Amino acid sequence: MDTHVSRVQTASVSCGGLVCWVESLIVGLGIPAAIWAVSKLISLSIPEAVHGSAEQRFLLWILGGVIVEWVFVVVVLFVLRTRGSSFKDIGVCRLGTWPAWVMALLFAALSIGSNLRFLPRMHIPISYAFMPPGFHLVAALLLGITAGFCEEVLFRAFLMSEFAKAGYGKVMQVLMPGVAFGLAHASYLNQGLLPWLGIMLPTAFLGMMWGIAYLLGRRSLLPVVVAHFLNDATALPWIAFFMIRGSLGRT
Repeated sequence: MDTHVSRVQTASVSCGGLVCWVESLIVGLGIPAAIWAVSKLISLSIPEAVHGSAEQRFLLWILGGVIVEWVFVVVVLFVLRTRGSSFKDIGVCRLGTWPAWVMALLFAALSIGSNLRFLPRMHIPISYAFMPPGFHLVAALLLGITAGFCEEVLFRAFLMSEFAKAGYGKVMQVLMPGVAFGLAHASYLNQGLLPWLGIMLPTAFLGMMWGIAYLLGRRSLLPVVVAHFLNDATALPWIAFFMIRGSLGRT
């Protein structure tokens, strides 16, 4: 009987391990693939996505990612509900600890500082990263809120909890969702391989650091949500705006 129970437990852990790897691939590669498909649909159905002003084209480009990431979050919520769980169980509603806040905000500050150096090259005042004018404020809020909440739910709260349930140690819980987080930014591949690697590798590292912060906060998500929001709502919208505008051949 003990041998049978042991085999059942081993099979259960093995199955759980396979599931979390598959989920990582679905989230890490499914998001950019879905963003590409939705963006293509938008460009085919809304003329402004191709022929509009730079501002219109940029907002419609953002819209593809916003739609996809919120859909993925809804799917995760549905999966959790079918298992008798909820966002609360994976730390979405927890405030965290002061070490978690310090680590999450520290790496957000380092990332923001690194991104700010690009603004003078684009002749954008540094102050615009924190007080964006006009439509850039809308873009910053869309990017910051969507990435800050959705990506942290998906890559930190959900995937890290899945690896934990499968019996993996904390190193693997941080490492693999971090790699998936980097791969999820494959939508920048249209900028070329080297620019994509320049985005993907630091993004994966930042995701791992926020993964550590998530663990430091006893699996509380709020510190990394706030840190991620600040990171994506400051200099990044300006960088993305000029990247997309350049890739579309407009000045």
